[in-house]
Amino acid sequence: MLSQFNNEVLSYGPTAVLPQNLNGVWIKRLQTVADEFLDSNFDLHECKDPRDVGDPILMACVYEIIAYQSGEHVEITSGDMAEKMTIYALSVIMEAVHREDDIGLKPPNLENILSMDRILAHKKTNPDFVKFLKEVCIVRASEKGWFKNIKEKLLL
Repeated sequence: MLSQFNNEVLSYGPTAVLPQNLNGVWIKRLQTVADEFLDSNFDLHECKDPRDVGDPILMACVYEIIAYQSGEHVEITSGDMAEKMTIYALSVIMEAVHREDDIGLKPPNLENILSMDRILAHKKTNPDFVKFLKEVCIVRASEKGWFKNIKEKLLL
């Protein structure tokens, strides 16, 4: 599936991996991958330790975006990659939901796709979504900040 994704999406450059630019087939496939990634790392009933740090397709999408943002040479720690993959997975799911039921989603661009602030800003249009992110421990109130919490959660 990764080679097919490369041929049909990645080969068209970084804008092709923006969730709103994925065709119906690929948004469904990435939604499944994103759901599995989030389900394996976050839980509605407890803040559990992760079992999986990512899928190669999610990782390829995030890498493509980071390469665009920082130039050709990309160095990223596994912790930063885990954070960015979480944000990208949420973005894919938000787009898939938006296609089924208009949730007032403003499409991301290559500069803000990996920003949690963009997702949290969605609270103005859909406060229950951010409440849910808190319930499943993706966003936590902490002195450390949510990035530190996700890093610890995904890499311990």
